[in-house]
Amino acid sequence: MPRKKFSAPRRFQQLEAELSPRDLDLAIGLLYQWGIATTQTRRRRGGVQLSAELPKGFRYAAFRRSVQRWERTEGGRRVFRKLRRRLIRDRSWIEKYQRYLRPFTLLPAAIAGGPWVVDPRGTIPKRRDPKALYIEAGLAFGTGTHTTTRLAAEFLAEAMAKSPAASVLDLGCGTGILAMVARKLGAKRVVAVDNDPEALRVARENFRRNGLRGIALHAELEEVSGRFPLIVSNIGLNVLVELQAALSRRLAPGGLLILTGLLYKDRKALRRAYRGLKLVRAENRLGWSAFLLRKD
Repeated sequence: MPRKKFSAPRRFQQLEAELSPRDLDLAIGLLYQWGIATTQTRRRRGGVQLSAELPKGFRYAAFRRSVQRWERTEGGRRVFRKLRRRLIRDRSWIEKYQRYLRPFTLLPAAIAGGPWVVDPRGTIPKRRDPKALYIEAGLAFGTGTHTTTRLAAEFLAEAMAKSPAASVLDLGCGTGILAMVARKLGAKRVVAVDNDPEALRVARENFRRNGLRGIALHAELEEVSGRFPLIVSNIGLNVLVELQAALSRRLAPGGLLILTGLLYKDRKALRRAYRGLKLVRAENRLGWSAFLLRKD
């Protein structure tokens, strides 16, 4: 009788920390800037327990030093309590994380005829709400709960209220929330770009789940042709600075560029990088900044 083969559970490193509820958004953003896109959180008495899978080759010591330096010079307080790393032999925490997700409001009633609701649990009810997005987060960043996603969605909805048929480019689409908002608001052409294969897989499935056609998915910006009257990008300072020239070329004359994923402290660096575009609007919320720029 042949022996049954068993595959050993994949090992991976997990980051764990405890923090104050007021610092949760900030902590998620700091992790995202280090390439940690998915976190699991659980509220406990006196704080929040956070855990996240570390990418392969993650430089934990450098990350810890960077966080401590930021806390001393920028934050003015300790954000991460009991920061530690440990080896995990399975990925069951992902399923546990998804069980804690609940529907939430992405856009308030005053914007785009809202309220718009996002249900991140991956299930579809028999009676769909036309102003709801049904998504599954998987391992991709962007369930819509983060402050920067909400800022980007609000800026996008307000811009499209003035030009509902605009073509829209979503750079760094993650789960595809912003691309889906653009499509539901009437954009004729929507292009979503992300160089993370997992994000592309999840976004494609979310488009199918919501019955949304006509959204093109690409792994690289170089694969996309043409200019866009409206571009949105929620990916953080370093990438936005690196892509400044490419994004400016993709923006049509008179077009609007929505940029976020930025810590408040990074707003001046972002404006310096994009000084060739006119500032239309800026908003700061819970330690994060978003910009609406125009190409004159």
